Amino acid sequence: MKRSLLVLLLLPLALLFSCEDDDESVNLPPSFSGSVFSVQENAANGMVLGMLTASDPENGTLTFTIASGNTGDAFALDENTGELTINSMDAIDFESAISFNLNVTVSDGENTVTGLVVVNVGDDALDNPTTFKITVHNIINYLSTVVFNTPDGAATAGPIPAVDGSYTFRFKATPGTNLSFATMQAMSNDWFFAPDGDGITLFNGDGSPVEGNITGQIMLWDSGTEEEDPAAWATVDPDDANGQDDDDTRVRLVESDVSEYISVYLEYDGVTAEFEVTITNIAGGAGGVVITPGLAVVHAQDYPLFKTGKPDRGYGIKEIAEDGNPMVLYDFFNEQGSAGAPLRLSSSYTPLAPGVAYVFPGAESDPLFTQGQAVVDGSGLELLAEDGSAATAVSFLNNNGISAVAADQMAPVFPGEEMTFIITAKPGYKFGFATMFIESNDWFISFNNDGVELFNTDGTPKSGTDYSIQSYLYDAGTEVDQPVGMGADQAPRQGAGGNVGAADDNTSVRRVGELNDVQFGKGVITSSAGVVSQEDPRGGYNLVLVEIEPLN
Repeated sequence: MKRSLLVLLLLPLALLFSCEDDDESVNLPPSFSGSVFSVQENAANGMVLGMLTASDPENGTLTFTIASGNTGDAFALDENTGELTINSMDAIDFESAISFNLNVTVSDGENTVTGLVVVNVGDDALDNPTTFKITVHNIINYLSTVVFNTPDGAATAGPIPAVDGSYTFRFKATPGTNLSFATMQAMSNDWFFAPDGDGITLFNGDGSPVEGNITGQIMLWDSGTEEEDPAAWATVDPDDANGQDDDDTRVRLVESDVSEYISVYLEYDGVTAEFEVTITNIAGGAGGVVITPGLAVVHAQDYPLFKTGKPDRGYGIKEIAEDGNPMVLYDFFNEQGSAGAPLRLSSSYTPLAPGVAYVFPGAESDPLFTQGQAVVDGSGLELLAEDGSAATAVSFLNNNGISAVAADQMAPVFPGEEMTFIITAKPGYKFGFATMFIESNDWFISFNNDGVELFNTDGTPKSGTDYSIQSYLYDAGTEVDQPVGMGADQAPRQGAGGNVGAADDNTSVRRVGELNDVQFGKGVITSSAGVVSQEDPRGGYNLVLVEIEPLN
């Protein structure tokens, strides 16, 4: 009986201790309710957003893990401390996502709980993408000049007062170019003979040269620089001591039919590939006409000397129209830059092929080519430089993560025309482009390998044409060079299928530092840097102008 009573007394104690042991063996889960953080889209990698807080009833060691929602590995989470940091700012973009919903797990080794961590992304207005219109202008215009100042049969330069006295001059040209000239009517204050703004067409549509009497294209103009006063005519007042400024400063037409005053004939020599122009005084001094030394220019665009209804540009027409002096205009056209290459005369006549433009990170070099190295197989640069096809280059760049677009135009871009590209970029990015110099075997125009920054240091988009000076003429190193505009293996003259020229022994992409002008007879033009921008202070080939225009 006593033993039974003892068992009954001990049983509750045993149950009590047994229950206490059961409570100690239960591992309760951690407590984690999530967090909310904010970050600007322009923050730096490694920036600490904050600490995730969680607790464990047993004070066990906790492990933090991002289970999902971490698009682009934007964030890093220290598994031991719960510190949340930025891992990749490239993945954090307000315009793509205004927040990240991170599903984070917390484990004590046995139990795992999940909480939502929200990271709100703040907009950096200066980091928003900007859409740009990039325009590449073919600005080829002035191609050669010639001064005519010595009358036929004379030994020295001078005016022509005699009936049937004449000037004769010769020049080279190509289809697509025109001729303009100016010679003073010396029995006036500031009148001159010249064609209109288009100039004289030199080739027919079939490519044959124009020949014959072209007097009908010549007119008599008032330069608008001096009042008409017979007492101050150049023939009476050669020192121009009595001339008065004209109240009407516009260049304007005096007479459209000058056939009673002068005649102008154009001939072509097929052996030398030269044109010859003869300007003859029909009326003579007694008939009220004296013609003077003048200047002729071969050009690819309209209005090379003046524009009707506009004031004289100050390049030298005034000096021809008032004094019969062509040298001021000659010096303007033939001025050289600091490196000894032409400042205004274009080296060649060529269209440009519709090209490619692309955007790449500011810390990187041009992704299409590297100066001094061979063309990368599959890059499409050979096709672009030899045949004017940009499609492969566009695909190559896009497939390598570089945003690239083709020009909006499909046809070749001739002098006076342009090609445009629409690109989008963020601060920190720059752009490059490439277009074929069509009258060559494998030349192309592009920026240097650094590209051009699209944004200023304060994040605002750039605009204007100042960055044209970073564009140059390159030889792709894929085909042997032939004279510009003359080679049988160049795109305009090669057979169907292209790529018929001999391989170049020098396979490196390099600047075109020297160009022999056979088209217009200017001879060798040297630009060691391969400068192509219009009126670059260094002087060069004067082929393009690149314009940047932000659209938003």
